Amino acid sequence: MKVAVILGGFPKLSETFILRHITGLLDLGHAVDIYARRNPREELVQPDVDRYRLRERTHYFEVPEGRGARARRAAATFLRHLPRHPRAMLRAARRRPGQSLYQRLNNVMFVAPFLGRRYDAILCYWGGNGIDFIVLKDVFPDTRFVTRFGGDDYAIGDEQGPEALARLRTRGDAFIVQTDYYGRATLRRYGFEDERIVTYPHVIGVRSIPFRERGSVGDPLRLVTVARLVEKKGLDVGIRAVDAFRRANPGRRVDYRIIGDGPLADELGVLIKSLGAETSIHLMGAMATPDVLRCLAESDIFLLPSLMEQAGYVLLEAQATGIPILATRVGGVPEMVREGRSAVLVPAGDAPAITAALQELVDHPERWPAMGREGREHVESRHDLDRLKLRLAEILGGRT
Repeated sequence: MKVAVILGGFPKLSETFILRHITGLLDLGHAVDIYARRNPREELVQPDVDRYRLRERTHYFEVPEGRGARARRAAATFLRHLPRHPRAMLRAARRRPGQSLYQRLNNVMFVAPFLGRRYDAILCYWGGNGIDFIVLKDVFPDTRFVTRFGGDDYAIGDEQGPEALARLRTRGDAFIVQTDYYGRATLRRYGFEDERIVTYPHVIGVRSIPFRERGSVGDPLRLVTVARLVEKKGLDVGIRAVDAFRRANPGRRVDYRIIGDGPLADELGVLIKSLGAETSIHLMGAMATPDVLRCLAESDIFLLPSLMEQAGYVLLEAQATGIPILATRVGGVPEMVREGRSAVLVPAGDAPAITAALQELVDHPERWPAMGREGREHVESRHDLDRLKLRLAEILGGRT
C-alpha cells in the first residue's frame, strides 16, 4: 500500500509509538509519506528517525499564523493549482456547514501537497487533525481515511460539543483507539458507530528490550517516572508521595528520577527544593528511548502518578524490562497493566495512598520477580510490535 501519515509535529521524541507504527509499515514493504503541521526542531530525536531516513519522507505544512498571511498563502496556492487540478481545488475551497473562512483557507493548503499523488490510505493522528484533514476524503473519496484517537482529543466532544466531530464521524472510514473501557466507550458516547471503531493497542519492540528480574531493594532505592512535565501527569503528587516515604524511612537512601520535559519543569524544581529533597529527587530532562530503557533497567520500581492517562505507552516499556509498577487507576491504565499482578494501582491525586503502596512494595521485595514476569508476559502477548504491525496494515487496508 501507499500510506500518508498526518501528524501535528515530526519528529517528536515523546511519540515513540507513532515511530513504531511508521517503521513497522515500512518493514512490511509499504510506502509511507509523512505530512506534519510543523517541525518541532527538538534537539534529541529517536535513532530510527535517521535509520529509516524519515525526514526525507516528510512534508511540512508550516501554515502562517497571521490571518492576512494565511489568506495570501491560501489564495496563491489555490490559483497555482487550479489550472491542473480544478475539481480538487474547488472541492477544497467550497463552503461546508459550520466551517469558518479560516477553516476553508486551511482546506486549500492542506489539500495542495496531496495533488498528483495517489494513496490507498491516510492515517491521521489525532482527533483534532482528523477534523481538519477530513477534507481530503471529499477530494479523494476512494482513499481510506483512518483517524487514531488517544490523547487530549478524547475531550473534544465534551469541550466543543459532539457536533465538532460530526464530519469526521460521518466521513471517516475507521477510528482507532487503544483501549475498550476508555477509548471505545468515549467515541461511542460521542455517537461514533461501534463497527467503525477499531481497538488497536499500543505496540513496542519487545525483543529489543532486555528483561531483568528484580528481587531485592537496592541502596539507594531507585525509583523512576517517565512523563511529560504537565499537570495531568500528577508529578507534584508523586514528588510529595516519594518525599513522605523518604522521611518515613530515614535510614534508607532514595534516588527518584523523573525523565521528561515540559512547561512545569521550573515549578517542579521549586517544589523539590522546598521539600529539601534535591539529593533524592531529580529532574533528568528528556531522553531518547535507548537512554530511557537504560534508566528503567537500572531502577527498582516504576511510578506513574497521573491524574489523567488515556493509555500510558511508557507502562509497556517499563513492564517489558521487568520492573514492578506503581500507578494510578485512571483512564486506560487498568488495561495497560495486570492490576494486582504486574502493577499496584491507587486512586489518582492521593499522595498518602502512593506512599503507602510504595512502602508495601519496598517491604515485600519477594513479590517483585513475579510482578516482573507478569509484566513482561503481558506486553509480549498483547503489545508486541512483531505480532501486531500486520494488524495495523489490515486496518489501513479495510480488513477491520
